[in-house]
Amino acid sequence: MKEMNHPYVLKLDYCFQTPDNLHMIMELCPNGDLSKQLDAHSYFDEPLARFITAELILAMDYVHKKNIVFRDLKPENILLDSQGHIRLADFGLAKQGDDQKQIIAQSFCGSPAYLAPEMLQKKGVTQGSDVYQIGVVLYEMLVGIPPFYNDNIKVLYKNIQ
Repeated sequence: MKEMNHPYVLKLDYCFQTPDNLHMIMELCPNGDLSKQLDAHSYFDEPLARFITAELILAMDYVHKKNIVFRDLKPENILLDSQGHIRLADFGLAKQGDDQKQIIAQSFCGSPAYLAPEMLQKKGVTQGSDVYQIGVVLYEMLVGIPPFYNDNIKVLYKNIQ
């Protein structure tokens, strides 16, 4: 994150480690995350969803140009700054490759309702999976729930596939 420098990606200003903890000093996003806003409004109108998605696409394009697969795109990982612009946050599951070849991440991880079909099929995920997750977030902004959502995780996974 320290290398990231994009208006829609959360900035890591400083970090340090004590014997027990890693401390990360990041920019303030006082409007919380997108999930909080969806909880308050249920869904967004099309112009707002389009605006947020456009910023999200620009952020993800930047991340992909750094040869990173984000792997955990969901409303909780999209923060909102004081002016209502997004900040892509939480690179904890991200995987960075070298500049020579496209990265394929093999480990199974992410939030169930936002997983790409290839993750469930254990084929490994690429940057294309992040693009799929942008579509899932867009759908949720317009409808109020992820596209294949079900309380039963087995049914959810079947619906996604």
